[in-house]
This record gives sequence, C-alpha cells and structure tokens, in this order.
Amino acid sequence: MALSKLKSLFQDNLNKKNKIPQTEDDLNKPEKPLSENYEEWGFKKGGHLNGSHMGLLQCLARIREDHKRMVRKDELKQNQLKEPLITLRNTQLEEIEHKVEEINNTKDKSPILENKIENLKKDIISIRKNPKEIMPDKMSKVSFTIGLLILTALSIYLFIFYSSASFSAFFKQFSLNEIGVANSIFDPQAISRAYQDGLTELILIISMPFVFIGLGFLIHKFQEQKGFSKFFKIGLLIVITFLFDAILAYEITEKIYNIKAENSFQDLPEYNFQLAFESVNFWLIIFAGFIVYLIWGFVFDFTIEAYDKINVVKQAIKAKQSEIEIYKEQLDKNEETISKLKEEINSLKLKCKKLKGKIDGVIIDTAEFDKILHEFLGGWTHWMSVNKKEQSYIDQATEKANEFIEINIKTLETDNLTTV
Repeated sequence: MALSKLKSLFQDNLNKKNKIPQTEDDLNKPEKPLSENYEEWGFKKGGHLNGSHMGLLQCLARIREDHKRMVRKDELKQNQLKEPLITLRNTQLEEIEHKVEEINNTKDKSPILENKIENLKKDIISIRKNPKEIMPDKMSKVSFTIGLLILTALSIYLFIFYSSASFSAFFKQFSLNEIGVANSIFDPQAISRAYQDGLTELILIISMPFVFIGLGFLIHKFQEQKGFSKFFKIGLLIVITFLFDAILAYEITEKIYNIKAENSFQDLPEYNFQLAFESVNFWLIIFAGFIVYLIWGFVFDFTIEAYDKINVVKQAIKAKQSEIEIYKEQLDKNEETISKLKEEINSLKLKCKKLKGKIDGVIIDTAEFDKILHEFLGGWTHWMSVNKKEQSYIDQATEKANEFIEINIKTLETDNLTTV
C-alpha cells in the first residue's frame, strides 16, 4: 500500500515537472494570474500544452470569452463605449419624432386642398348652368364681328396685292401698254399666267401672301410676351417687312423705267436707288402693301382681344380647371412626401432597433482585444522558439492565430457598429 502511494506521488510530480495536462481542465481555466501579463501567460500556457496548434486556438477562444466577461462586469468602461451609440440612437429617435410631425402637418394640408378642388368643380358647374353671369356686354360681340369682317377683307386684299406684286417683280415681262403701276400690282391674270408658265411660279406667288400674313401674326404673338425684348422683335419684323416691300417695289419700278427708257428718244440714266426713292410709284407700291400689312396686324390683334372677351366662359372654366390641376399636383406631391417620410421612419426604426441590441449587449474595445491576443500569441511563439520547435511549425501556429484574431476582430467591429 505504501509503495502504491509513493508511485502515485512520483507520477504527479513528474507530470507537473513536464507540464503535460491530464484533462481538459487546463484549457478551461478562465482567468490569467494577476502576477503575469498576457505575454508571460502565453509563454506559460504554451509550455502546458506543448505548443499545440489546437491548444493555441482554444486558449485564444477562452481569452475572448474571459475578456467579454471581464468587459461586461466593467460598467464604467461599458458606459464609455456605449455613450456614442446611445447619443446616436437618441438623435435618430428625435429625427423620427420630427418626421412624424412633418407627416401630420402634410396630412393636415390635404383636406384643405381637396376642399378647394370641390369648390372649383362647383364653380365650373355653376358657370355652365348660368354663363350669362360672366358674359361681357354686347359690344364685345359687335367688335369681334366687325374686326372679323375687316380682317377677312384685308386678307383678300393682301393675297391679291402680294401675289400680283411678286409675279410682276419676279416673272412678268412688261410691255408699253402695261407700264402702269395699277397693272403691275393688281394684275388680274397673275395666277393664270403663273399657272401657264409652270407649277413653281404658281406655288411661289400663291405662297408669297402668306409670308406677310405670317409676319403679321408673329407681331400679335410677340405682343403677348413680357419684357422689353418683345419691342425689339416687333421692330425687327416691321423692318424686315418694309425691306421686302422695298425690294418688290424696286424690281417693279425698275422694269417700268427700263421699258420707258427703251422707247424714249432721250438718253435716260440707269435706274438706281436714288431714282427709286424719288419715284412716287416706288412709294405707292410700298405703302399699298406695307401699310395694309400693318393695319392687318393691328386689326388681327384687336379681333383676337374681342374674341377672348366673348369667349370668357370658356376661359373661366379653363382657368378653374388649371387651378384644379395645380391642387391635384400638390396633393400628389404631399402623398409622395408622406410615403418617402414613412420609408425614412421605418429605416430609422430599424437602425434604432439594431442600436438598442448593441446597447443592451456588450461593447468590446477591439484595439484592446487585438493587443491582448497578440501579446498572448507572442508569449506562445516565444516558448516554441525557446524549446526549439521547427520554424515551419511556429509559422503555422502564427498564421492560424492571426486568422482567428482577424475573424474575431471583424465580428466585434460589426457587433459594435463601429470601431471603438
């Protein structure tokens, strides 16, 4: 019996001397001795586990859990680490309150807009039932009728004048019995002669009157514009029209002058701009077209104005319908705003929920944790070097440990939401 006890004691002393663990208790011892730093402890544990790779990883895992437990107990440290997250969460909660308030304010606007739309619809129905309530006086109808008659007559005049004048200026060959100004600018056979000469001539002299009518219409449209630039545009159109009329007048009077010169017994000078400006026929042709063109433009403007007055019912309905469309657009924008705010609120609530989970959990200082693990690894590899372990074996241990540390640091950074 005594011999058996001596053998047992000898075996225990031998195990302690060689530091070979008999069970897993050595791996599960959680706390580092207060008298040692992590590098010293790593050196010691390396000796206990003979530099085993598996033992190293298990020790690192135990250090991770021990560190978490230690951090969890350190309330002051936890409060410091959680303070930025608490501040961020409070800011997000305040932002949610502001957005909820903004949604309520936007919703309060919708009934007002809907009420305005309903009132406008009722106004449209009332106008259609009783249009006389907003109808202008009868003079507006008279003005429109007279203006329309004058405009029609002037349009016919301008068509005849410019078709005849353009034919005379560009295509007509004058004879002695056709040198009168009246024959040149009011040729009753201009269209038929142009048709006989070819389709191109016909299209040109028929289109020419619409060029000047179009210029008159542009004057009316420019008058509707705002700003000083409209006067410049109107003036430019008038100058262009005058120059065009002057060219037609010059071409016609030149042809008439040349016929007279050919059949005169006196030597006449060549026709030029000075002779044209001194010719009564030159100015007669210009004013027969240009002045009527200006009158057409003014009459057209007044006629449109009179039409707008008698068409006040349609305009009133159109104006109210435009208002309805504006209010509907505002309603749609309000709905879009509310929908966007709700999405932002849901996103903030999700972030707050995640933050609450982090705040209720444990926040670990990743820099400190990284330092502890590397110190332990340094002590472990130091033991391996002292005990002449192969360098490849030491490198493998370092590589596996660094991989373990890297994975755990990234996990902690994700859990902490940010690197502390």
